[in-house]
Amino acid sequence: MRRARIETQALAQALGKAAADVRAVDLRFDAYGLGVARVSQLARDAGFFSATTSPEAREGCVLPDAREDEPVATQWWAGEQPSIFFEADVISLKRVPANTAVSYGYEYRTATETRLALVAVGFSDGVPRTASPGAEISLAGTRFPVAGRIAMDQLIVDVGEHPVELGDIATLWGDSPSLAEWSIWSQRPQGALLTHLAPRVERQWI
Repeated sequence: MRRARIETQALAQALGKAAADVRAVDLRFDAYGLGVARVSQLARDAGFFSATTSPEAREGCVLPDAREDEPVATQWWAGEQPSIFFEADVISLKRVPANTAVSYGYEYRTATETRLALVAVGFSDGVPRTASPGAEISLAGTRFPVAGRIAMDQLIVDVGEHPVELGDIATLWGDSPSLAEWSIWSQRPQGALLTHLAPRVERQWI
């Protein structure tokens, strides 16, 4: 119900662009949650140094044969095309009247009669609670603001009369909205958002 879809070609292009400027890449925290084995191979193919057996490299920081002052590529996933898509499924739809209180604290109330979509992803999956209110997701090609607080395993979107159906895929970040936007909404670095994706979020390399 929740997945991180990783576009291999787009990620390889982003790494190639980064390798044109520096030759060391920071792949700590299991390559920021994407998997150091796959990412380090793409990094080597892109022209970065090969991994060493240093403790730092074993932990996933590929800084082999580099001087201490060697420039390091950090946001190596940020290329011309998005390479990482965080997605989840719509698992419930409910029609509610105007002035319906939504989520914890009842900070959000519906302005009119509307439909609420329940999306199967929350802060236990790595969606930052600090992004609500203000964050948006994409459903059926339309962006919607998150309605109320982000919960542990789910979030709610006020979709009105838009053609949203059960099983539709909600995009938290990818092309629109972007990871950079979520970084602003949550006031967290992009790398922290990737690193905090939970193990139960399936990584799909395509």
